[in-house]
Amino acid sequence: MPSAANYPNLMQANQGILVEACTIMNAAEVEYVVVGGWVPFLRGKDHSLRHPGTHDVDLLFNGDFDHVKAAVPKFLGAGYLPSAKHPFQLLKELTVQGTNFVFNVDLMYPAEPSIDDDMLHDIIDLGVRKDDYTLETHIFKSIAFLSADVIFQRKLWSAVTVEATLPDGQQGKCSIPLMDERGLILSKCESVKGVKRGRDAFDIYFTLSGPNSLQIVEGLSKLAGDLLGTTTHLNRLKEFLIQDPDLFNSRVAKYANGPLPANCAKIVLDALP
Repeated sequence: MPSAANYPNLMQANQGILVEACTIMNAAEVEYVVVGGWVPFLRGKDHSLRHPGTHDVDLLFNGDFDHVKAAVPKFLGAGYLPSAKHPFQLLKELTVQGTNFVFNVDLMYPAEPSIDDDMLHDIIDLGVRKDDYTLETHIFKSIAFLSADVIFQRKLWSAVTVEATLPDGQQGKCSIPLMDERGLILSKCESVKGVKRGRDAFDIYFTLSGPNSLQIVEGLSKLAGDLLGTTTHLNRLKEFLIQDPDLFNSRVAKYANGPLPANCAKIVLDALP
């Protein structure tokens, strides 16, 4: 079904989802932080490169499942649909240049790495049977965001006001708790090595090559001095940069929209504390 708003591009539509989703979370009094691609996109406006943006909204809450349980029905009431395939995703259809697209909001909780492969945590039973043969019902869940407790413990976020056209066509404004650059780097130290995580390399380079890089590195250095886990994460990123700089550089180049230095990996390696 077409949305009331007909957006001029995908990013503006997704920003409408961001503002609406954060408004719902704020009203439900959930303690949460916006993570993922919105961090470099919103915090990197002064960079010489343009950040390509993001295609979803990742909301990391503090592990208080009761508050999130209360928020899920508010999303459903606002026209979001639970995904049948990915039980941690809420979906909403928006119109962009006359074509309908589906955008997703992912609900995430902080967790430590574990030998348990199940990274999903139950939030609310929607009471819908899965099949004809069992009484099992569809449970909306959240997905783990590994090693993320430090984001709340050390307040690695700050409030940013974002404006957007909402899906109903009205103009909206919301103060969102946006993870800062220190949290972004730490959240990608492990994932950057993944086969399907090429954008992480660009986000790391983008963040540590911008006009605020010195302050970001100073903040990381202070965290490393206080928390052993931070040092461990940074060392793993350094190992990847040393062992496979060509892979890192090629991934950065894939998403860059401007000239790059010959060795982005070395620039990041030299910047890290």
